[in-house]
Amino acid sequence: MTIHFPFHASGRNSWVALRVSALVIVMLAVVVIALPARPGLAAPNKCARLPFVDDTLSKKERVDALMEQGATCLKEGNLTQVIATFSEVIGLDPDNVDAYINRGGAYVRRGLIELGLADYSHVIRKDPSLMQAWYNRGTTFLAVKQYDAAIADLTETIRLQPDFARAFCNRGLARIRKSDYKGALEDLETGLKLDPRMVVCYYARGEIRFKSGEFEQAVDDFTKGLALAPAPQAFESRAKAYEQLGEFDNALADYEAALKMAPNYESAKEGIKRLEESKDKP
Repeated sequence: MTIHFPFHASGRNSWVALRVSALVIVMLAVVVIALPARPGLAAPNKCARLPFVDDTLSKKERVDALMEQGATCLKEGNLTQVIATFSEVIGLDPDNVDAYINRGGAYVRRGLIELGLADYSHVIRKDPSLMQAWYNRGTTFLAVKQYDAAIADLTETIRLQPDFARAFCNRGLARIRKSDYKGALEDLETGLKLDPRMVVCYYARGEIRFKSGEFEQAVDDFTKGLALAPAPQAFESRAKAYEQLGEFDNALADYEAALKMAPNYESAKEGIKRLEESKDKP
């Protein structure tokens, strides 16, 4: 495969790359990981009905009970209670890195980025060998467009766990944003060798291939990604690649698939309108 660099995108190509970038960034919400709170997962809809953990228990018993409650609330997405619960754990047990990482993840999901980064940084200072803290902080840096910091943290993640496919995929994303397409491709392809189900890697590699004018290969990557995690933005991105190839029926089918998933998806409507107008031209 030949990659042509530097690539100066046309208006259309730049727009498509932006759409793929948006899809990839949205997907980051599901790849930030947290250490599991102990003990295990609890039944759904239980967070609001959890019993009060009173101070008649020993400190260890209170910490264990609160960690279980935090796990329940985390699973159910009650971020306010997650933060409160793990903050209570930290008050009882300041050395509990699980609590810091889980609270950090809740802060990030609430949009309280600086607080989340502070929790991850605290863990890294306390135990630099803890891969999850480096990975979570690096992925958070990526989401807020601090790409150099993201690359540094994800590089340390990979040093600590060389077979961590998601770390390679996310470092590849950061390198794309830095226009290091060669380095990004190496990372994305390593991620896919480690785990062929890394959908983010497929979409990101599809973006690079689209930018390089390799539209058939871009279609192949978007198709593989769609087989794993269908999304309207991905259908639209593949439709754009089909348009570049002159495969207008396939492009139309993808725009329609995007609209089926998201009926108010305006850019997919615009794509359909554009194709219909091109058919009417003599």
